[in-house]
Amino acid sequence: MGEVLIRRIVDLEDVPFLPTLIFPDAEKEEFHSRAKLLGKRHFSDDLSKLLLSFHSFLIQTTKANILVDTCCGNDKDRPTRPFWHMRRGPFLENLSKVNIKPEDIDYVMCTHLHADHVGWNTKLEDGTWKPTFPNAEYLFAEKEFRFWRDTIESNPNEKFLYGAYDDSILPVISSGQAKIVRNDHDLGSGIFMEPAFGHTPGNIMVNVLSNNFHASLCGDVLHHPIQLFYPKWYTNFCSDPQQAVNTRLNFLKNCANTDTIVLPSHFQPFHYGKIESDENSYIMNIG
Repeated sequence: MGEVLIRRIVDLEDVPFLPTLIFPDAEKEEFHSRAKLLGKRHFSDDLSKLLLSFHSFLIQTTKANILVDTCCGNDKDRPTRPFWHMRRGPFLENLSKVNIKPEDIDYVMCTHLHADHVGWNTKLEDGTWKPTFPNAEYLFAEKEFRFWRDTIESNPNEKFLYGAYDDSILPVISSGQAKIVRNDHDLGSGIFMEPAFGHTPGNIMVNVLSNNFHASLCGDVLHHPIQLFYPKWYTNFCSDPQQAVNTRLNFLKNCANTDTIVLPSHFQPFHYGKIESDENSYIMNIG
């Protein structure tokens, strides 16, 4: 994109989920008919399960390396999420394949603070959680951070975010590398946040502008390509389902039939493209 390069850095992919575990309104008949149109990379072989990817986007400008969303992480105690639990995955190795070391990252930006978007914020060293990216400034959107901080501090006996606040966020705060920013924070060089509330109270997207190119790293505004056909399908993980639906509808309407490149956080390859409207639904011209 002009002077900016965006790379997908995989933590894990091909992770199967029953449709109703993600989307409470998923109808089996509708699901099967759409699954055949969307392609096998997004579904199990028998079309009975959704497949999701968990990846980061590395934005490389002439001035900085920016990592957006840090996936699930290694060694994290997530017993109710077997695919995330006590992993030994190749995320840092995948980062090194594009000649980037952890110390080369200048900024980390999380679209929201769910456990599968903050996991690689930290790594386990000698029994202690330490920031994975020692030279990075971690940017947390104010509304999102304050909501989870206040909720967790008010309910100390409950385990929110599967424990991610303790092992993936607090260590960054303690190290002094965290910066709480406005929900529309402008990082410069054409990189800026945009509020996209609903999936979580302070959910944001990250926009990239460069040489007349526009990309939207939309996080969990879209979870799976089937939501292009059914944009009113919210997930079981949305804090405000109706607001999440409204955010998605507005996002798709604004992107449709433009040159905006959309990069969701969980689409399997091919994982990005441009949106086109198709009566009451949408399609993505895959990149």
